[in-house]
Amino acid sequence: MPLRGFLIPLTGGLLLRRVWLAGVILSTVAGCAWRHDDFRAEAMARYEPILTKIEYADVDTAELSDERVRGSVAPHTVRDPEHKEYWDLSLDEAVQIALANSQVMRDIGGRVVAAPAAVSTIYDPALQESSPLSGVEAALAAFDAQFTSQLTVQHNERTFNNIFFGAGTTGFKQQTGDFLAEISKPSATGTRFAFRNITTYNRNTSPANRFPSVYETLFEGEFRHPLLQGSGLEFNRIAGPNARPGVYNGVLIARINTDIALADFEIAVRDLIRDVEQTYWELYFAYRDLDAKKRNRDAALELWRLVESQVKLGAADAERESLVREQYYSAQAAVEEALAGSPTGPPGVYTVERRLRRLMGLPATDDRIIRPADEPQLVEVRFDWRDSLEQAFWRRPELRRQQWQIKRRELELAAARNFRLGRLDLVGLYRWRGFGDDLFGNRNIENGSAFRDLFTGDLQEWSFGFQYSNPIGNRLGNTAVRHAELALARERAIYREQELQISHELAEAVAALDRAYVITKSNYNRRIAAYQQVKLSEIKVTGGRQPLEFYLDAIRRATLADSAYYRALADYQLALMQIHFVRGTLLSKHSVELAEGPWSEAAHRAAAHEARRYGPYRGAQCFEEPCPISTGEEPAITQPAPSSEPAASDDNADNVPIPAQPPSDAQPPSAPDETDSVRRRR
Repeated sequence: MPLRGFLIPLTGGLLLRRVWLAGVILSTVAGCAWRHDDFRAEAMARYEPILTKIEYADVDTAELSDERVRGSVAPHTVRDPEHKEYWDLSLDEAVQIALANSQVMRDIGGRVVAAPAAVSTIYDPALQESSPLSGVEAALAAFDAQFTSQLTVQHNERTFNNIFFGAGTTGFKQQTGDFLAEISKPSATGTRFAFRNITTYNRNTSPANRFPSVYETLFEGEFRHPLLQGSGLEFNRIAGPNARPGVYNGVLIARINTDIALADFEIAVRDLIRDVEQTYWELYFAYRDLDAKKRNRDAALELWRLVESQVKLGAADAERESLVREQYYSAQAAVEEALAGSPTGPPGVYTVERRLRRLMGLPATDDRIIRPADEPQLVEVRFDWRDSLEQAFWRRPELRRQQWQIKRRELELAAARNFRLGRLDLVGLYRWRGFGDDLFGNRNIENGSAFRDLFTGDLQEWSFGFQYSNPIGNRLGNTAVRHAELALARERAIYREQELQISHELAEAVAALDRAYVITKSNYNRRIAAYQQVKLSEIKVTGGRQPLEFYLDAIRRATLADSAYYRALADYQLALMQIHFVRGTLLSKHSVELAEGPWSEAAHRAAAHEARRYGPYRGAQCFEEPCPISTGEEPAITQPAPSSEPAASDDNADNVPIPAQPPSDAQPPSAPDETDSVRRRR
């Protein structure tokens, strides 16, 4: 066949095959595209049309909830003022219940709902102590001994073109094994110790080998002791063994973190007790204010009935009846506001009672309504200014917290100065080697056992020397020192400002205490005069010598005098509480002490066991004990009871004692016996 005729069929066959192949490819691509579109549509149907939505955690809320809260009854309102019984509660009982029910330190504003991360709980000191990042145990863990183990097995096969590189052969096969076991520990002075065993196995096809396989084992001890940077017990207790400039988390810093957490917890407990006592006396005033307004209402109601009967008999006109009726409804509205509270005025009994329940951790409402059982303190109490100032500077937890902050900055400055030094380490190593055909086996031939060769002590090595490194200029170390100095200066300035503010707070509290006592006496005298005016006005109105408006005005002013007197009496108790708050003696006033919870029996047994293992070292002292950072526990201070002593005065009106009980009716109280009036002070 001619060459041309041979080529044409061949070329045509190639074209046909190419066309067929192109068709197959196109159909496949089209099919894949069609299937891809179907897959995309099916997959898109599984997607949600939104990225996020509100969901609820799978938490058993029934187990977390309090049945008393979920089963509480409807609150008391002005529509149903009747209740089953009163709960006469003393202030000490209120404080005790509040502390017993306060796993979370409550406040009047209910901050736990809006900002739960900002509230304080009884778990906060323990959380700080057990923190794996900044706790004491975490800082001590940096000094724990570390055990490290590693085992590696390897197989190699190579072909060489030169028998020199192939260790005498062109085909080289090798099996190796490496085992490492090490115990390392940093010490409190910065020295690092390590003891390790390294065992290697090597089997290869080199014709120059003495044994087909060989074991080599060694034990070595190593130490590295810093002489400049990182050296010393004080630095390692402050910064820890792995410190960097600006990052200090040693044992002392961790302990200070716990002390700061304890101060924060004490502040939260103190604030809770302050809120409880303040709400307690506000509830006392709310009841007394309600009683005064009820007496005003009852007097207005009785007068209205009297005038209404006179109108029916023609002895009085309708204008006088409407005037008395308006007075009654005004008094009734005042009673309702005193009971339920007003958005623009003072809170009523129900509102303050619910606040007290919230602080005590009780349900908002039950079958009882709380009523204060304690009466206000009626004697004048005075505090020595110099003693109060010293007490405030010593006992205020805010100052103690800031003192710990200053101590932390002082320690950080001492650690930062250490980073100015160069790194000079004294290093040493001692090693024993063993070589053998077997690891433990054949001891009848030379080098038949690696461990037998090790224990002969024929192969010993050691090294000893110094290593020094230091960045030129040491910019980071100098910056760390400057930063620590500025931080210390800032904390000291804050402490001085805190002392200034506390002194002003104490001055305000002392002035408020004197003001409250003096105003209470004045309001008491005003109250006596107001009720005397009511009695005299009633006589004149009955005799027709005075218009009715004067009598109504006298009743109104007597009610205002009642409220002002009990307001001043409550303010006097609050002023006493504020004095103790500023002095830092509020907890001792209520006999409240903060203490760690009891240990379990297992903890006591473990402590006794560890005490035997880690008893005090009786040998020679190999290092100098660092200076202490704490002055110890705060001495217990018992709050003395108020003492009374007579004070001479030329003005008997200034020595009127504060009465304990209000008058039971609208009649004016009898005048006090001025011969028995004394001013009692502490």
